[in-house]
Amino acid sequence: MFTRITTVTILLIFYGQTFGQTTTPQIPDAFDKATAISYALKQNADLRAIRKGIEIAEARLARTGLRPHPKIAVNYASDSAFNNEGEYTLGVGLQQEFPLANRLRKAKAVSRVDIAKAKMEVRSSELEIANGISEIALDIQIVDTRIALLERIHEKTSEISDFIHSRAERGELSILEANQTTLELRALEQEIDQLTDERNHLTHSLAPFLGLTLDEEVNFKTASAIDTNTSLPGFDSSIFERHPGFQLAVLDAHSAEAEIALAESENWESITARVFWENERSVDQPNGLGTDRFVGVGFSIPVPLRKKGDLHAKEARIERDQSNLKAAAIKLRIQHEIEHAQHEASDLRKRIADYRDNVIKLANEQLEATNLAYQNGQVSLVSLLRAQEQLLRIERRQLDTQESFARAKLSLERARIDLPQLQKAANL
Repeated sequence: MFTRITTVTILLIFYGQTFGQTTTPQIPDAFDKATAISYALKQNADLRAIRKGIEIAEARLARTGLRPHPKIAVNYASDSAFNNEGEYTLGVGLQQEFPLANRLRKAKAVSRVDIAKAKMEVRSSELEIANGISEIALDIQIVDTRIALLERIHEKTSEISDFIHSRAERGELSILEANQTTLELRALEQEIDQLTDERNHLTHSLAPFLGLTLDEEVNFKTASAIDTNTSLPGFDSSIFERHPGFQLAVLDAHSAEAEIALAESENWESITARVFWENERSVDQPNGLGTDRFVGVGFSIPVPLRKKGDLHAKEARIERDQSNLKAAAIKLRIQHEIEHAQHEASDLRKRIADYRDNVIKLANEQLEATNLAYQNGQVSLVSLLRAQEQLLRIERRQLDTQESFARAKLSLERARIDLPQLQKAANL
């Protein structure tokens, strides 16, 4: 008795410590693109609801293909309303329907395809979430790159401003020129603040993807610059194996094939087999009232005069052809998307390299020379500010091209389904 009480007490203590605990993973101090996608694939609220579709399809398979319940038939007849000689008949039978043409097995085949389609629907939703996070991560990276550019310009402008203010304090330069550089600094700081606010908004937009509550904060870190030297892979046939849109179209065609086989089996209705026992009490002259008992079997065999399953099969054949055409169209579209994104990214990368080597380098040299000339009193402040404004304009134009390259590269990754986190999720 004491041992049982001790065991129950230990169990209560254990459950008391673990009650209410959840399997929610700890939120990282700072997300990046990879960790955000991995976290979202586990915690996204919509995705967890969509995954229930797999369980529904599996439950449907469990109840599909079951034979109908057997039936008990009871028959009773009496002459009490007529001659009332005590005659009656009592019969008890058990009957069972047996579907023909492997209809139950074919119904299970349809349900198995439905499970595969449910899994691919989940895959499609996972890809949509991963692509959404990738878009936001790229936007944050672009904002960070713009902020870094403005901070470099701010640093150079600050050096120029300090120099002009020191000369103005000695009366060598006009205070108006010093105030002008201060205005330039304030304008840059205002633009940096606006980009910082934009970054915060983008970071907050990640919360629904990650399945976070309103009181949970999101911190996101990104690469310092856009990498334009990354490889740009092209098309390969393995893409179709991991593309949910194409796979869904193929599964739709398989589902239609299964529906065709099931519909054709409906031309033959079920055979009904019956086992029965009868007790008959009747008048048999000259012996009088007597009892006879019978045990027998019976069969009911359908005659397929009207093949009602053919109309359903015709519809399923059209759906199969439609799915095959859809799969071919998706296949062609994927190939074009990859080729277009690869060519666009390749052309933009060449333009970025050429612009960097021939324009930005010259603009930086021009600004340094103008700054030195201004310090020596050879040019005016207006010339210096124009040189700086020109460099900022040139670097912003280069950044726009880098942004176009990054978006083309992202389009290439999306078309190729190049997301390692998604591959890991498929193996879970």
